[in-house]
Amino acid sequence: MGDDLRTMRERLDALASDGGRFYVACARTGERPFPVGGLRFADRETAADAVELAREYRRTLERYDPRAPHYDLVVHERTDPVPPADAPSLPDACHDVTGAVFEALAAADYRDAQRTILDAYFAAAEATTDPDDLCVVLLRCTARTLDEELAAREQAAVLRDAANRVDFAGDAASIGDALATVAGANLADALAETTDGWRFDPTVRVVDAAVTLPAAVAVLAVRPDADPVFDRAGSGVRARLDGGPAGLATAPLQ
Repeated sequence: MGDDLRTMRERLDALASDGGRFYVACARTGERPFPVGGLRFADRETAADAVELAREYRRTLERYDPRAPHYDLVVHERTDPVPPADAPSLPDACHDVTGAVFEALAAADYRDAQRTILDAYFAAAEATTDPDDLCVVLLRCTARTLDEELAAREQAAVLRDAANRVDFAGDAASIGDALATVAGANLADALAETTDGWRFDPTVRVVDAAVTLPAAVAVLAVRPDADPVFDRAGSGVRARLDGGPAGLATAPLQ
């Protein structure tokens, strides 16, 4: 039995796709039992094959353990969060985030960091001809300064405080909703849930790093107890809720 179960599980793992939209769950309860609990599949046909394998796996378990729970396994399709219709504009979101961070820095008495942000902003603003770009310049300067002057745990404490002050993610009911608001403000693109978190493409960069500051504040607004990690995933950024804090202001892309 052990060999049979291992073979079926290996076949399921081979069918899985990290960014797939389809998954297998019980039609009655929505539960996603072992061995398909964390797996996603690229298309409905592959997920249907996974259903058959998972059913056979569960039937094998039930033959040897009559107490094993029975599930009516079917294919489900995941729908990515849709940005809310009232998502803030990019300038409003930038000002909301940077303003909240400034307030949090002041509350923690990080005066030097505040001065560094302003000095960098004024220097960069002189070379910025488009007034609409100034908010993005300020966001970049804030993110870079947090990375250069505060340790990861200090950043986390400041951003948790900032998350209590922002408005733009205040109505989000989940991590997906919060990140969808960031995407709706054009501060992230191609948002998708993965097997171990979320993935998005950065729209604001500092040299070879993605500015993750708005996403970090949004996540902490919904889950203040999280220890998020933002790191590289191909050409984009992966967001996870534990293992951090890391990459809260910027995440390297190379």
